[in-house]
Amino acid sequence: MNKKFSLFAIACLFAASQAMAEDPRIAQGRVFESQGNYEMALGEYRAMLAEDSKNSEAYLAAANVRVKMKDYSGALANYRLAYKFNPKMSAAYEGAAKVYELLGDKKRAEAERAKDPKNMPAEEVAEAPAKVAEPVEAPKPAPKVAEPAEVKTSPKVAEPVEAPKPVEAAKPVEKVAEVTKPAAKVAEPAEVKPAPKAAEPAEVPTDPFEKGKALFAQGKYNEAAPMWREVLKKTPGHAGAYFYAGLTRFELGEYDKAEFNLKKGLEYKEEGNDANYYLACVYQKSNKTELEKRFLNNYLKKAAPNAKFRRKAENRLAEMEAAKAEAAAAKDAELAAKAEAAEAPAAKVAEPAEVKTAKADVPAVYRPAKAEEPAPVMDADGNVLSIAGAVAKFRAGNLEEALQSYKSLLETQQNPEERYFTLLQMGNIYREMRDFHSAVTRYREVVQQFPDSDWATEAERALEDAVWLEKHAGELPRRK
Repeated sequence: MNKKFSLFAIACLFAASQAMAEDPRIAQGRVFESQGNYEMALGEYRAMLAEDSKNSEAYLAAANVRVKMKDYSGALANYRLAYKFNPKMSAAYEGAAKVYELLGDKKRAEAERAKDPKNMPAEEVAEAPAKVAEPVEAPKPAPKVAEPAEVKTSPKVAEPVEAPKPVEAAKPVEKVAEVTKPAAKVAEPAEVKPAPKAAEPAEVPTDPFEKGKALFAQGKYNEAAPMWREVLKKTPGHAGAYFYAGLTRFELGEYDKAEFNLKKGLEYKEEGNDANYYLACVYQKSNKTELEKRFLNNYLKKAAPNAKFRRKAENRLAEMEAAKAEAAAAKDAELAAKAEAAEAPAAKVAEPAEVKTAKADVPAVYRPAKAEEPAPVMDADGNVLSIAGAVAKFRAGNLEEALQSYKSLLETQQNPEERYFTLLQMGNIYREMRDFHSAVTRYREVVQQFPDSDWATEAERALEDAVWLEKHAGELPRRK
């Protein structure tokens, strides 16, 4: 009794150690799968396979997810890889069989189950050599093999899948001669071994959408492209077809067509947000920086923390900001020698050359292009008011003083270019002061009054940002 208890305890400890050894990414993948986040679940399994390309557990888990996604060809491929690297993984054989049943192919479902070593009577034959009465060619037949019920069901099952020698394939045939055809036909390994290969064509789905996805995954973009047209012909407005058509055109370098299709693919429920990322890639190829930035931000707003392209999107935005900062630093270095001009006496500031130079000393994001010098304006203390002076105060962090300077300048006779820049800078100051409502008002004035100005695009982006900040002001940290 004690011995049995000890064996039971050892078995429990072994099971517990196996459970503890399970890769946490499997558990995380199951959580995503239960939530319906299939792509995120697959991401966990891809991470495992990146470390170990023969991880049968990851292939099995990925196959189960593919079944839920109705990607039957992908599921079959993963089930087969699972039992390829772990021939005793019964769940993989059973999973492949169930996929064939879903496809209505019972014959191939039975063939998949027959591959499972636990379903092979040949293993039982090897354990019972006592009743051998056959020639040397079949030295170890089991008594159970001679039962007609087993033979009639599947005579080919008697051969193990891994068996390299034709001799072993002939083991059960000798006793079956009474109820079946001559043993010679069964003993031919050529009839048994090609069975898995015969099932390969079933992996190519007949549904054009699934077929197109399979071709795209294989990098056959020219063959995949007609599939999306076929899908859209049958189902106009199919968002998934537009999404994959956009990806296909992008890979083929047809960026105009990719842009058109990806915009329609934004509605694709499964992977629509990825269309934002690919649109950003399209605009990067086309050197449309503002549009690229917009769609990267759109992607990040909806992307989960561990989304497929999140890190790439964040790195690209950081790269763009670094490039902008580098350009600003280079410009600041160029203007460093002229920085004293903004603080020079009034007479000098009024000179055109001085005003132009000082006015160019603006933060990189908000620097106006080709702005003409403003007319000198005096404040209540007798100091000269200028855009250059207001910019210097803003840069020094004197927000209230800078705001008052811009307000005074706004009351003067400014040309349109000076006016929209003044409004834009006021919006920036209000945003720094966390008065988002006033910032929205100023940005909106720029967009509405000067839609064709050099900085209308920047004002529109800043307006969108300020509107968001105004709605979420309570969630932001307090300004120190």
